[in-house]
Amino acid sequence: MKVELKYTNNSDKFRGPAIHFQEHDCFTFAPPGTTEFLDYWTDEMYRCNTGYTAEDGDHIPGFFYFYLNYFQINLVKDDPITGRSKKETDFPRYYDYDRFFFEAVEEAQRQGKHLIVLKARRKGYSYKIASMLLRNYYMHKDSKNYALASEAEYLVKDGILTKAWDGMDFIDQHTAWYKKRQKTDTKIHKRASYIVDINDLLRQLKGLS
Repeated sequence: MKVELKYTNNSDKFRGPAIHFQEHDCFTFAPPGTTEFLDYWTDEMYRCNTGYTAEDGDHIPGFFYFYLNYFQINLVKDDPITGRSKKETDFPRYYDYDRFFFEAVEEAQRQGKHLIVLKARRKGYSYKIASMLLRNYYMHKDSKNYALASEAEYLVKDGILTKAWDGMDFIDQHTAWYKKRQKTDTKIHKRASYIVDINDLLRQLKGLS
C-alpha cells in the first residue's frame, strides 16, 4: 500500500470551522432551525465524511477534517507573560505527519485492509483515534466502533475512551449533531439511544385522535 506524501505551507485553509470557533466561540452565526443553519451542518457532515478540498485543489480526508475542526485536545503552550509552559484545551495544530496518518487510514479503507502504526510515545495518537471513533458515531447511523487494550485502565485512565468522551461532550454542546445516550452511558460503553415512556406516548397519541 502506497500513500503519496503531500506537504502544505497554508494549513489554515483546512481549519475554517476551528478558527471561527476560536474567534467567536461558535461554529456558525446562523440561528438554529433556519435554512442557513441546517445547510451549514449538512455541508460540514459531508466534509467530515468525504473529506475537504480547499480552493487550491488540495484535499484532506474526512477523518482529518473532523479531527482538526471538531475535536479538542490538550496543547502545551508557552505563557507570553511568564514564559512558562502550560496545558490548554484547544483544537489540534496542523501537522503534515498527522495528515499522512489519516491518508494512510483512508487508503487502507479503500483497499479493504487493516493498518498498523509503529510510533514513539506521546505523539497524540490516542487523540487521533478517539476522534475517529466520534466521527463514525456522529456521522454514520448504526456504526459500531471499538477501542481495545490489554486492561481497561489503558482506555479509561487518560486513554482513548476518556478522550473520546470529552470530545463527545464538546460536540454535543457546540454542534447540531447532539445525540442522547439515555439507554447506555458508562465509562466503557456509550450508545446513541433514548428511552420512551409508553404510557406518555399513548396519552399523546390519544390526544391527537
